[in-house]
Amino acid sequence: MDPEHGVQPLERGGGAAVANGELYNFRDVFVRLVREYGPKAAAVPTGSDCEVLLPAWRALGADGLCNALNGMFAFVLQDGDGANVLAARDHCGIKPLYIGRSHGGAATWFASELKSLVGVCDEAHEFPPGYYWTPEGDLQRWYLPQWDAPGFVPSTSTPAAFRVALEAAVKAQLMSDVGIGLLLSGGVDSAIIGEIMAPLMREADEPLRSFTVGQPGSPDILAARKISEHLGSEHHEYLFTSQEAFEALETVVYHLETYEPELVRSAVPNFFLAKLVASHGCKTVLTGEGSDELTAGYLYFQDAPSPTALFTELKRIFWHLHNVNNQRSDRMSMAHGVEARVPFLCPDVVAAAMGIDAQDKMITPDRPEKAMLRELFEGEVPSEVLWRTKAMQCEGVGKTWVAELQALCSEVVSDEDFAAAAEHFPVNPPQSKEEYLYRKFFNKHFPRLDASTQVWEGGCRAGGAAWKSGAYTRAGLVDTSQLMSDDGVFRAAPRVVAGAAA
Repeated sequence: MDPEHGVQPLERGGGAAVANGELYNFRDVFVRLVREYGPKAAAVPTGSDCEVLLPAWRALGADGLCNALNGMFAFVLQDGDGANVLAARDHCGIKPLYIGRSHGGAATWFASELKSLVGVCDEAHEFPPGYYWTPEGDLQRWYLPQWDAPGFVPSTSTPAAFRVALEAAVKAQLMSDVGIGLLLSGGVDSAIIGEIMAPLMREADEPLRSFTVGQPGSPDILAARKISEHLGSEHHEYLFTSQEAFEALETVVYHLETYEPELVRSAVPNFFLAKLVASHGCKTVLTGEGSDELTAGYLYFQDAPSPTALFTELKRIFWHLHNVNNQRSDRMSMAHGVEARVPFLCPDVVAAAMGIDAQDKMITPDRPEKAMLRELFEGEVPSEVLWRTKAMQCEGVGKTWVAELQALCSEVVSDEDFAAAAEHFPVNPPQSKEEYLYRKFFNKHFPRLDASTQVWEGGCRAGGAAWKSGAYTRAGLVDTSQLMSDDGVFRAAPRVVAGAAA
């Protein structure tokens, strides 16, 4: 907000602030400061949302400040002579932050990107989401949601309350001084964001611009076109080839700052998508990221043995978001100067979703993944997309490109090098030539920092679940044919009508 005047660092009253992200409720926090501490507590010279950080820190303290904010953020604040310092990261790591040590631990460094600390610090690690840091207290957790407390049984919320919270989050996140668009994947999550977003854009007399990525005829491309037509959006597509994806790998790893195979593959389409967005002069977009972690959207959840097991798995993958979906979304968009916002990960939306009875999220033969979410928008989102089978980022953009990419990777990694993979990379050794190539790129740009990267147990999201799934492996989705029917149209999940499958 107010990019012309809110140039950082913001130096105010003997203090300074450097921040990354967006604070959607900054005006509400200012109102609170005025009400509780008087007008002087909120006297700031610009309209930047980051202006609220220093006065709110002084008035509310570190814990009070972080819990007052609704947004995505990473920031470092300094006050007085420099002894008073606060660094913090948002509740689930939507925005990145790293902490490094040098001079035997005598100096502490903070950066939004790992590459900034290469050659500077003796060691560097990801700053944990939902934590803040002070010189005297080191790292302390500030995000302590009720749904993550021991013994919590999800029954405190309803699907209707979840929808209300989501609609409020979308409205809040349309705040922008530079225009805003929609990343339209063709899946149900982004379609729902668009459904909520479209009337708000019309009310503001602003055009709705939508963007999608894929290969010609891919499930995502076909579905996104249907949703764009339904929403009346100004729609743009980026069609890529497998060779183009292969040639982008090193650049993707450089910006993504990880070698995790599932993540690198899914980041490639995002990289092209953000390039498309930037080419049309759009600086901010809303996305559907985070929904699957709240509503059990992945196909391997069909093997969940019980509601309790399902809820436990949802918590596990939610707390991994900062290393996967959030990292992919933020790094690929910011590589092109685009800010990606995630309404599904608003703390109020997360609380409402996690509080829903896990039984409502169970997958059965006549009740598909995310049935609870789909039912909320029945009659609004076109049914062929609303009830479309879940496709992960890699497979939705094209059925064969991942296998083709893996074949290209195998061609440039020798048998001799791969045979010595564990010797070359003793931390998380590569299990395929594809993984070896990603690791080679990472090591080139981030030497001796391989331990700073967190990877999925078992090499993929489903690999760490308490139950076993044959659908997903560290190489990707085993059977991509389930994403499209024989006539080339994307496949619909079983639709629940009057309690029966249709």
